[in-house]
Amino acid sequence: MTEFSRLAQSLWAKKRSSDGQRLWLPLIVHLKDCENTINWLFNHWLSDGQRQQLAAATSEEDVQKLVKFLGFIHDCGKATPAFQMKPAYNGDNQLDQILVEQLMRSGFKDLDVLNLSSAQRSPHALAGEAILTAYGVDSTVGAIVGGHHGKPESEPPVHQIRDYTANYFQSDNRPELQVEWQQVQRELVEYGLHSAGYQSAAEIPAINQPEAVILTGLLIMADWLASSEYFNEDTSKPLFPLVTTAQSVETIDVQTRFQRAIMTWRLDDEWVPAPLSRDSDPYQLRWGFHARPVQEAITRALGATTDPGMAIIEAPMGLGKTEIALIAVEQLARMTGRDGVYMGLPTQATTNAMFARVNDWLASVADEQEAHLSIKLMHGKSQFNRTYTALPNASNVNSTDEHHGAVTLNSWFSGKKSILTKFTVGTIDNLLLMGLKQKHLFLRHLGFSGKVVVIDEVHAYDAYMNAYLLRAIEWLGAYHVPIVILSATLPKIKRNQLLKAYLKGKYGRKFHQLLKLAPTGWEDTQAYPLLSVLDGPEIKQVTHFEGQSDQAPLTLAVERTNQDDEDLIVSLLAQLDAGGVAGIIVNTVKRAQALAALIPADVPLMVLHSAFLAPDRAQQEEKLQAAIGKHGQRPAKLVVIGTQVLEQSLDIDFDVLYTDIAPIDLILQRAGRLHRHQTIIRPKQFQQPQLKVMGIKSFGDYGDDGNQKLWRLW
Repeated sequence: MTEFSRLAQSLWAKKRSSDGQRLWLPLIVHLKDCENTINWLFNHWLSDGQRQQLAAATSEEDVQKLVKFLGFIHDCGKATPAFQMKPAYNGDNQLDQILVEQLMRSGFKDLDVLNLSSAQRSPHALAGEAILTAYGVDSTVGAIVGGHHGKPESEPPVHQIRDYTANYFQSDNRPELQVEWQQVQRELVEYGLHSAGYQSAAEIPAINQPEAVILTGLLIMADWLASSEYFNEDTSKPLFPLVTTAQSVETIDVQTRFQRAIMTWRLDDEWVPAPLSRDSDPYQLRWGFHARPVQEAITRALGATTDPGMAIIEAPMGLGKTEIALIAVEQLARMTGRDGVYMGLPTQATTNAMFARVNDWLASVADEQEAHLSIKLMHGKSQFNRTYTALPNASNVNSTDEHHGAVTLNSWFSGKKSILTKFTVGTIDNLLLMGLKQKHLFLRHLGFSGKVVVIDEVHAYDAYMNAYLLRAIEWLGAYHVPIVILSATLPKIKRNQLLKAYLKGKYGRKFHQLLKLAPTGWEDTQAYPLLSVLDGPEIKQVTHFEGQSDQAPLTLAVERTNQDDEDLIVSLLAQLDAGGVAGIIVNTVKRAQALAALIPADVPLMVLHSAFLAPDRAQQEEKLQAAIGKHGQRPAKLVVIGTQVLEQSLDIDFDVLYTDIAPIDLILQRAGRLHRHQTIIRPKQFQQPQLKVMGIKSFGDYGDDGNQKLWRLW
């Protein structure tokens, strides 16, 4: 890289000493590494939908230029004395001295006696933004550089260089010391402009907020990758390693270095969603059963959209909403240029249960495409999920000669990078955090903007969570991300809030005018099942589903019971005398434990609540699914006692269910675990599903055992 001056070649970006070796990375090498990396990520890692979003405000050519410019110029703030005089993290004074002497041999003066009193006031990300501001780069682009360490400044640093001149030019008032720093900063900015294809900074376009957020996230990802010396600290797999201080810029082949790094890092294939066949049933192909009328109608309606945004599916428990959602993911991903999915659920238990189903679907997709696709389980106890931890590591699978598809784990996408995994199943907090100001929020937005987002059990979130959910949906609307929302018991008020939030995010303030064009009565639709879909600005609803379902209608025998705990267990065991599976869902862990203690030792019992240690809870969930899940080995007799973790998204089946009093939508959710699998041969006394509601002493009196503390009176 002889096109750079000796001054530029002497600047360092990273340094450390290890095992007796003193290592450094020239700044211009790191800038070229990041330029190459972000350019590759833009063209090969971003989804088509994300690239279209970025190009919508300008053009694809302009965005490509801007991406290259950002990649090279992102660390220009390191070309300052405030950064170059920073000591090594491990206190290696000799390494510091070697690099300072190198700077002085290249033309910088008096660095051996330099002492900056306020160097900490100009961290290099802020300094980079200040330098770009001084060269006339638009503030929206400068802010991307200023925020590339995860936290943007609240306002442009227009006075930063004036107030801390010595941090940028070594001296406040000695031009003979300032000139080299001014020269090298100008050199880097001009090289970045010309390398990207700009003649001057005036050609760089201003960027809207949604596009700026995605670009900042992409720059952070590229910088992290270009700053990784080895893949997951494995020295046999080099990415962008430091070199010895004896090596100069001329000895480093940045193009070969980049190509080797990408070949090592790229372990996943790209998912290219295939169009649904018109001649075959996609449900039959994926799961081996024919689509029910509601499933078929919703899939057909979504396929007929031209600009799909949000689809809200309201249908009974056990109808197959998860399968509808996964087929919709394939449809919407293809139509909107997405290449991944996020499935969000309210609890860890429901997330674990859903993970197994999504993993099976993804295995089918991967095998069909003969691709290696990575998945991530995103909650705090994922390491205890055996299905998840049993998946092969992507690096191991990729190194074989197998040609069939595989679902894998890519360990590079961990920590804050987890959401960048293309296929993710997680608790809903991962999505809600989109609406919360926090460091590295840009990475979260980058990850979500490339996916189809599925939100299950959307009725389960309280008013506090709902505020963040609506804010997150506005952001998803701004990114034109397709969303599929599932619920069996969604109030119409919440349905309308969700639709309006997406329209607001996608169309801004004018969404109020668009609502005037919506069909009459859409806000008050009471049909059930119901599909509400946004096709561009148009609200469409499907209320009629032709055909005969294979789901036989169920009539629940509902009974109020107010027995004490001992009598309750006696009655329950009498019911199970000839066999059967009974569930008891209560509102508190303490009550669940008390009831479990009353079950005789010779009666099979399973207990599930949130107070279990994580490994024990994961084991209990597995046992529960294995016993009374869809494909479980159903025991002749079983009592299951638990709390709210049993009521949603778990595909389990009870013959009879006892439940503490709760809001009616949650009572219905719990009732959805009754006679869920219609092929089961049940004991004679349980031919009709039985729901017994506990805790109602009289009108408005729900006892003092936690019911009224947990659920406020209406």
